[in-house]
Amino acid sequence: MTRLLLVAALTVSCSPFGAATPTSGQRYPMYQYVLVVPTRPVSPNERLTLTWEPKLAAQPSSTLFEVQLCVALFGPWESVEALKKAAATQETRSCPPNGAIATSPTLRTASANGSPLTAEIVTPSARGFYDLRQISVYDASNSVSAGAVIEVR
Repeated sequence: MTRLLLVAALTVSCSPFGAATPTSGQRYPMYQYVLVVPTRPVSPNERLTLTWEPKLAAQPSSTLFEVQLCVALFGPWESVEALKKAAATQETRSCPPNGAIATSPTLRTASANGSPLTAEIVTPSARGFYDLRQISVYDASNSVSAGAVIEVR
């Protein structure tokens, strides 16, 4: 089954939705996804192709379900310190999240997929520091996000 492991190395337990009914004792592989984020400054209006890399989790699961993945940009800020202070207030429980200035299309995958996935997002024209949020939604009450700082210059 697919789980997401974000850049911040967050591991979450999943509440299945749209779950398949397994036969008695059936187990499915569990994957966690890591989003590969650029480590270099990016240009204004640059199209970024980001890859979600699957990692096999330690524990299998007894259910299959849908996972939604998206990437969102918040900002800009003049400094990384200002970004970090403001980032904690961002609402990121849905794909796409409210208040983002740019988002990728929402990817939907089966929890046992285990294949790399790609997302595209275009950076804004304004220069500055941005919070690039990687968001995983399992159901309405179970989501996780992690942030990374990117600089547009």
